[in-house]
Order: sequence, then C-alpha cells, then structure tokens
Amino acid sequence: MSILSSINMVRRNHAIEHATVTVLLERGVSPPMGGYSIPSGFVIWSRASPEDVSDAANHALELLRSGNSDLAISPYCGGNLVATALIGGLAAKVFAGGRRGFWPTVRGAVAALVFAGALGRPTGMFLQRRFTTLVEVDAVALGTARRLLGGSRMSVVWVGSEILDP
Repeated sequence: MSILSSINMVRRNHAIEHATVTVLLERGVSPPMGGYSIPSGFVIWSRASPEDVSDAANHALELLRSGNSDLAISPYCGGNLVATALIGGLAAKVFAGGRRGFWPTVRGAVAALVFAGALGRPTGMFLQRRFTTLVEVDAVALGTARRLLGGSRMSVVWVGSEILDP
C-alpha cells in the first residue's frame, strides 16, 4: 500500500469513526467517548458494547454513503484542540512581541485566548473537511468489532476496515 493510499485510508476511517461516535451519541450512549484511526481501522472507547459499536459503525458507514457527509466532521475532534492550541500559541507570541515582563505576557495571553476562542474550532473544522477526513467510503468494508480492553463500564473496541476495490 502506498503512502498516499495509507493516508487516504486513515482519512476514511477517521470519517467513519466520527460518524460512529455521532450515531452512538444519538442512540443515547453517554460521554466520555473518543476514537483513533489508523489505515487498517479505528478504535472507539466508550460505554457501548462491541455489538453496539459494530451496529453504529455499519449504520454510520451507510449514512456516509447516502450523502450525510457532515457526520464526518466533529466539533469534538482532537484536531480542533490542536488547531486551537496552535492559534493560541502563535497569537501569544505575536502579541507579546518578544518582550518580557508582566504586561506583554498578559497582552499575549489575552490575545491568545481571544484568537484561539474565535478561530480554533472553525479552523479545526476546515482542517477536518479538507485534510483529516475523507467521505469517499463506497469501497470500504468494515470488519466485526471486537473488544480490546475494558469491562462493563468502559471499553476500547476495534473496528477493522479494508478497501474492496483497490
């Protein structure tokens, strides 16, 4: 598998992961919840059983295939946090202007909070749409979900994936 096809598979899995979390939330699974994608699949950590995650993942895949591409974009994505932190750090550096002392530091911190608060999430959502998710999932097949870790209160569930038409 080429590097580009591996990256695109991560992006596809990331889209399905986000949609799966959305479906689980809509079905009443309460937070905390999260996921992580790699080329061969994704994990979901939640209070849901492997069967519930599998059902939600397959439903999410069908929703994405039927044009519900917004399910791939999540306001809870870790990429939003990264974008917010980068914007905040850059704003703090720019507005502090390299000067030291109390007031330059306060000015940089306030600017960082304002800029990160205003631009972090929209930037993160833009990055998801353009770079970190891919909704072209027609050729993706999901495997059976299986529990990797956890018990009755919280578990980590693996959902494998593959491309049917390479």
